[in-house]
Amino acid sequence: MELKKQMDIEDLRKFIIVARHENLHIASKQLAVTSGALSKIIKRLESQLQTQLFDRVGRGILLNVQGRKFLGYASQLVHETDQAISEFKGDSQRSTITIAGPSLLLQHYLPSLADQLSAPHFQFKVNACWEGQALEDTIKGDCDLDIVTPLAARDSEDSASLRSIRLGSSSYVVASSGNHPLLNSNTTSQIDCKPLHNFAFACPHVSPFCGVKRGIGSDGWRDDSVPRQIKYRCNDFGTMMAIVEHGLALAYVPDFIATKHKLSVVDVMDYPHHYEESFELVYKPSFAFGWLNRFVDSLTTATTG
Repeated sequence: MELKKQMDIEDLRKFIIVARHENLHIASKQLAVTSGALSKIIKRLESQLQTQLFDRVGRGILLNVQGRKFLGYASQLVHETDQAISEFKGDSQRSTITIAGPSLLLQHYLPSLADQLSAPHFQFKVNACWEGQALEDTIKGDCDLDIVTPLAARDSEDSASLRSIRLGSSSYVVASSGNHPLLNSNTTSQIDCKPLHNFAFACPHVSPFCGVKRGIGSDGWRDDSVPRQIKYRCNDFGTMMAIVEHGLALAYVPDFIATKHKLSVVDVMDYPHHYEESFELVYKPSFAFGWLNRFVDSLTTATTG
């Protein structure tokens, strides 16, 4: 029988899933096909490419150097194909849109983005994760849109293959509940740096965006310049905010977090450092004018208009 000369886009889709898991059994369950059928697809692709994509290790498989290289091409081909189909079928094309990023940013930006993306045949898969994971998934083709900070986007591998749209920015503020002793002892919500040290702070254990410990409090405050009394270190941001809401501590958070939790903003009058964070929507561009480029155009018009 003559070998199939042209690659099938569905073979590429299945290859991507197998490459992601490096496990035929797990991939077969996700795709609802047999492991034997997937094995035949891999062998067919390897024959067409005249190269081995996986190393066989015992009964398992590992994506090799050639396989990782081909995975990038396969992901781009599937991406372009999906966008081309979307261009011609319009919003009648059923699409599952994957949006990823830190939980705090998804909560803040996703509702308005999803509203602009709304179409009867669109479904959404929302993945709360650290910025690095979100960007890696988009580069690999496992994700469509990321909400991240510009620093994370610049530091990611293969960032040149991605594009971004600025969503907005947030100034960091010292937030307090209405029943906190600081507000009870002052007629105004203003304080100098020196007496601020008398009040406890709650801090995240790691940055709520990148998941990495940054500085003493991982929240952007310059403790090297203006030391604080950090009483609570929390590996869960929701728990940290509950502590603040109960008046047990202050927190240094983005202003939209203070607004969401209905907290008062304390003006630290002589604090010399202003901390602001910007946020971007990151995506992999496409030549076709499918749902992605239509959405990017509408979002660009909305943000610049």
